[in-house]
Amino acid sequence: MGDTWAQLPWPGPPHPALLLVFFLLAAGVMHSDAGTSCPVLCTCRNQVVDCSSQRLFSVPPDLPMDTRNLSLAHNRIAAVPPGYLTCYMELRVLDLRNNSLMELPQGLFLHAKRLAHLDLSYNNLSHVPADMFREAHGLVHIDLSHNPWLRRVHPQAFQGLVHLRDLDLSYGGLAFLSLEALEGLPGLVTLQIGGNPWVCGCTMEPLLKWLRNRIQRCTA
Repeated sequence: MGDTWAQLPWPGPPHPALLLVFFLLAAGVMHSDAGTSCPVLCTCRNQVVDCSSQRLFSVPPDLPMDTRNLSLAHNRIAAVPPGYLTCYMELRVLDLRNNSLMELPQGLFLHAKRLAHLDLSYNNLSHVPADMFREAHGLVHIDLSHNPWLRRVHPQAFQGLVHLRDLDLSYGGLAFLSLEALEGLPGLVTLQIGGNPWVCGCTMEPLLKWLRNRIQRCTA
């Protein structure tokens, strides 16, 4: 009696969808940790990324895409690459205080339309150029205090920030501040400018008059 065996039906060619999944997985397209995992030396929880006090010399790459609160405070960061914030559309709070920043690249905040709180205090910034924050028109609070080398704020540095309520320019190296830098801030409530080496001459008269009028309006 010959060997008996059952002929299994040929399953046919693989389904195109299965082939697509296979190739996507092989190419690493279906799932990638880039931009979604927590950077080394940082902690990530509830859309808050905390990389503070880690002696970082550069900003960490590939943050979670849904980051809302990013703290890079108390490090040794000297520069932020152009386009660093491009992918983080949900960012609301950026804390860069107590680093070694001397300048910020033009267009850094180009896509940070939801950014509300920005802390750049305790750095080495020397100037605030025109339109630096223009695209971040949702900013409510900017802290530029304790930048001892801050000598110049461009008259159009804060252009377009109609929602800005709090601006801290205290304890810098400012001898002069153009009134034009503040006139376009209709929502400004708190302005801190103490601790600067102001030169009180005729060039400061427009700013002083504006400040006196604002104080009278608030106390009336």
